[in-house]
Amino acid sequence: MFSKTKRAAILVAASALLATSLGENIVYADTTSSDVSTTASATGTSNTNVATATNDNSDSSNQVVSANSASTTTKSNDSSTSNTATTQSSFSSIDVAAVKAAMLSELNRLRSQNGLSALTSVNTLNAYAQTRTDSFINTGVDNHVGWNSANMYPYNLDAEENIAQMPYSMLGTTDPTTIAQKITHEFYSEMYDPEPNYGHRKNMLNPYINYVGIGVSVSSTGMVYFSQEMGNDQASHSRYDASDIYAYYLTNENDYANVSKYDIADADKTGADYQERDNYKTADVRGGVTTKNKVTSVYDRYGNKRTDYELSPNSSWVSDVIAIIDGNFYYHVSTDGFVAADDALPWATFLAGSTVKATANAAVYDDSGTFTGQTVPSGSQWIVDRRAVNPQTNLKMYRIGTNAWIQQNQLTQK
Repeated sequence: MFSKTKRAAILVAASALLATSLGENIVYADTTSSDVSTTASATGTSNTNVATATNDNSDSSNQVVSANSASTTTKSNDSSTSNTATTQSSFSSIDVAAVKAAMLSELNRLRSQNGLSALTSVNTLNAYAQTRTDSFINTGVDNHVGWNSANMYPYNLDAEENIAQMPYSMLGTTDPTTIAQKITHEFYSEMYDPEPNYGHRKNMLNPYINYVGIGVSVSSTGMVYFSQEMGNDQASHSRYDASDIYAYYLTNENDYANVSKYDIADADKTGADYQERDNYKTADVRGGVTTKNKVTSVYDRYGNKRTDYELSPNSSWVSDVIAIIDGNFYYHVSTDGFVAADDALPWATFLAGSTVKATANAAVYDDSGTFTGQTVPSGSQWIVDRRAVNPQTNLKMYRIGTNAWIQQNQLTQK
């Protein structure tokens, strides 16, 4: 699987701790690929509007999940009967065929902005994509449980899927172009996806696929379901070197986007920190860094060390982009302020309610990746807010509390 525009970090006093506040969490987007085993998990599959409690990502300790600690609540609808009738009339007038055509156009407009060739729509993939979204009317998006790339034959080589659901109340329009832009923006930015891996974007901008099918279905409650089914037939697959295809798939292991652009998502990125130039490019990230046990240098956008301030030891800083300056990676922490990736622990953030379950008496590691001597019991469940790569073992690890992480090889994601 493959594929958020976030506000820049603001320097506040000695450190800025990440706090997420997202009103209604009402979009469920998911992505998968036949070539990579990991998949992004959806926040839910019920065909309702769901509001998820805000996740406090400050350094206060997380708690073991209790029966009530990871609950979701359904927002009540207080609209009048006449308003409800009007809304139903509106979403029932969505022209599904026009929306699918607009989604194809917007997908290829995105690819064009990134120097990629347009994908060709084919009946086989369109039919399968429509079958997928029709099934979601009864189940909600299914976290790819029902996905079978064999049904995409002969375009099932290098196969990928992006799926999502979005209520009409969020779309707010029946205009096909606007709907296509909103869902493409969500696939690109993953503002409501709980797992920060940009898998949808990487799918849409995969340079090694040629064909696509699109499905759109509208339920009687006004939930709109979307699917993008992408892949190659044997002839198109044979055009590419297998090692290049595999190398691109491996970028999904990165919890940051590949370097890319999308005018709708980038509209608010007007400062010099976001402007591409020679030897300077940026890639989106939803996360930040925690400095090591020492005062940490800050660099400007040209890679020069700043002399007016430094970051305090063991402090956490939100970041919205990674800057690649002269081939070196830096995390953006303030206006014209960047921290070298090697000088801190980079991490990505989950949205509210993400949990993991220990599959063994799992070792607990600190921010530096050192085993603390403590363990958590097998079967225990933990709310997690961050994911990083252990700098000592090179394994992904999930934060369960302040300066406390467990590794991916001793847990399962819920």
